[in-house]
Amino acid sequence: MNALLLAALLAAQAAAPRPGLCGRPDSCQRPARAGEISLVLLGDSGYGEGGASEWGPHSQGQVALRLASVCPRPDLALLLGDNVYWKGSPDLFGPRFDTVYAPLFDQEGRRVHAALGNHDVKGCQLTTRAAFGPGETCADALGRLVVEDVKRDLGPESPFLIGGVLDKARSTPALDCPSGFDTAYEQAPDTGTSCYAPEALRHRLFGYLLRGGSPLRYYSIDQAAEAGGPGVRVLVTDTNTLRRGPGPAPGTSSEQVLEPKAEVTVANRWDELQGLWLENQLATSPRGAWRIVIGHHPPWSPRGCAFRAFGKCFGGHGDDEAVQRALVPAYARSHPDLVIMAHNHFYARSRALDDQGFAARRETAGVRYFVTGGGGGPLYRMQPMHSRYAAGGSFHHFLYLRLRGDEAFFWAIDDRGRVRDSGCFQRGTNVDRCISSKGGYEADELVCGEPAPARGCPAP
Repeated sequence: MNALLLAALLAAQAAAPRPGLCGRPDSCQRPARAGEISLVLLGDSGYGEGGASEWGPHSQGQVALRLASVCPRPDLALLLGDNVYWKGSPDLFGPRFDTVYAPLFDQEGRRVHAALGNHDVKGCQLTTRAAFGPGETCADALGRLVVEDVKRDLGPESPFLIGGVLDKARSTPALDCPSGFDTAYEQAPDTGTSCYAPEALRHRLFGYLLRGGSPLRYYSIDQAAEAGGPGVRVLVTDTNTLRRGPGPAPGTSSEQVLEPKAEVTVANRWDELQGLWLENQLATSPRGAWRIVIGHHPPWSPRGCAFRAFGKCFGGHGDDEAVQRALVPAYARSHPDLVIMAHNHFYARSRALDDQGFAARRETAGVRYFVTGGGGGPLYRMQPMHSRYAAGGSFHHFLYLRLRGDEAFFWAIDDRGRVRDSGCFQRGTNVDRCISSKGGYEADELVCGEPAPARGCPAP
């Protein structure tokens, strides 16, 4: 083969569409934008391509088609739980996840990551065993967990455990220190539903990070921007156990928990180890990185209603006070920039809030909360919104984020490709602004413009 023919062949191969993780060519060939990190997020999606259920119509396939049109591909695609309805069956991992989201996967499997929702852990309970053995404390378990989670990114002088967290971990009882790995979940007795959480955590395409040979049920993702710019640390939580998970009853001794043959009564308990991990990971985020906390159950959310009958609301969810009690103390040292959850099947965006859930004062930067639970499941009606919310609506959608320097741009895009909410803000400020550049969410150049009016920003 002569040199010219070989050169032509190599050029043709380089120009051909790249195969995705599932062997399909990817039609999107645009490279990531320099100095920017982009993310797509959605939850409550795993109902199938489309159709109707006892709750109403679902639209996972249509939302997935809109996701597939985002180009360049997002740096991270994050699924916020209830990834496979109703009971997280492994038989549905392929048709309700792997196939539907195939365009989002890269060859290395590093782009797509999931969190566990309540339907993903139906029939499960926390194991009655603690995360540490005889002669150890919860601080030892935390040390192992943090090192496994971030050691890939640590330099020789990078701190990875902060002293105050260790002090609290040393006094945490065994009952409130369940493992951070897939071994934390086991079959709950007498539920009539099989526990598939361990299978979900070990399913490669869900993207749960593997550390020390076992998947983590909560974990951190550190992503750097192309050609400079700030990075992002995404903290993927397991809110099922942050809300109080089934486990040994109060009064059970550590010796009973650690004794294999001991009879242990099961009741509710706190997952203190995860809260301490979250506090540590927020405080030790890479310098200049955006901090985003994701999971399933939102600490603050407008009240949802699955259906109404006889003048009453049935189904749906509201504020989750248990998650508030777990998350807010973890913010003591270092607040996240964004908290994004799902669970309610609609869209909502808060103003910048303080730790009590009210609009933050000008001198103190607050946290913005998103609810993005319209990924495909039947929609919930949204009850009248509290003044803490700036926008919301009941529609199938995904959330698209682009982080550029100290500015965050966001769009809620519905299953028809329409922008239903958009805006931007500057990190460390409480003022929501409108995107003033033209070209929509696909524009290469973005400008964070004037403060948003009371009725919200027009769709760019």
